[in-house]
Amino acid sequence: MIIILKQNAPEQRVQALIEEVKELGMQVHFSKGEETTIMGLVGDTSRVDINTIAANEIVDRVQRIS
Repeated sequence: MIIILKQNAPEQRVQALIEEVKELGMQVHFSKGEETTIMGLVGDTSRVDINTIAANEIVDRVQRIS
């Protein structure tokens, strides 16, 4: 699963989202570019509710990958 964050998301909110995802048992690969920031989730993402993650105000979109 990939989580694409909105531009200029506050660092404190980003860290809170990372911790939230880790509490679900996922590992997070974080990549911050000049225009796009992504979080790659590694683990059993079938347990992650995509709608809950997408509802976070700093999240632009969520995409499942395999």
